[in-house]
Amino acid sequence: MTKRHKVAIIGAGPAGIAAAIQLQRSGITPLVFEQTRIGGLLNNAFFVENYPGFPDGISGHELVAKFRKHLRKWKISLLNERVTNLVKKKNTFFIMARKQYCADKVIIASGTAPKRPKIWFENSPKKVVFEIYPIKNVRKKKIIIIGAGDAAYDYALNLGRHNSVTIVNRTEQRKGLNLLFRRMKQAKYKKHITYIPNTKLLGITQSHNNLITRFASKGERVTLSCDYVLYAIGRQPAIDFLSASIKKKFPRDGGNFFFVGDVKQGDLRQTSIAVGDGIKAAMRIAQRLKKR
Repeated sequence: MTKRHKVAIIGAGPAGIAAAIQLQRSGITPLVFEQTRIGGLLNNAFFVENYPGFPDGISGHELVAKFRKHLRKWKISLLNERVTNLVKKKNTFFIMARKQYCADKVIIASGTAPKRPKIWFENSPKKVVFEIYPIKNVRKKKIIIIGAGDAAYDYALNLGRHNSVTIVNRTEQRKGLNLLFRRMKQAKYKKHITYIPNTKLLGITQSHNNLITRFASKGERVTLSCDYVLYAIGRQPAIDFLSASIKKKFPRDGGNFFFVGDVKQGDLRQTSIAVGDGIKAAMRIAQRLKKR
């Protein structure tokens, strides 16, 4: 017989971690799923400077390490499993991962997934990536970033310390923070980061160990060779595993399930918002269980 848990948390980014700690403080041990690595988008973050308590800022990697330490202190363990289906039957949630799990209440902190371009690539080269962490530690490489928002600038600052980076924006308009754009123009990055507006990607092919990218820029065709192409063209809620009845309510909470963090926040992807969401949901659950 499948063991029944009081609370399950799907995702161990800032929202899921905060919810798990708060529940444990309330005497409720949650069942926590994380399919890849804890920390969510903090694994992509170059620098976090608006999270209270760190006036000098902190790297995403360092903040994730502190979150991991916090989980260990409260003896919260994670299931390194991908949730493929979440369905509610009567008053029970059935969670399908490597096996089936049951829970009375569920906190959905599944975050976001990168948007995929309409254009695809000849031979689907593995060197086209949609997150920074697979290439965060590369050195002396040529990297093209497609996009011109906060994520693109943050990726460029991260990778531009040890690589040659080109940011390609298909329009003239920049969407990211001027603060980040100005930092890219600072002397220590200026030689390593190039910004090109009004340039549209036409295709990508792989030639031996290099990628050959084809662009249309100001009426001309341009070809650039690089080691990696990194897409930063936006993100969308990671809710493909939800049953139709739960997905229908998204992003509103149901009676016994709660959406927290980036999965419901759209462009408002901030660690502090996610943490607050997670704690709020955990407190609401604890209050309901106490009344019961």
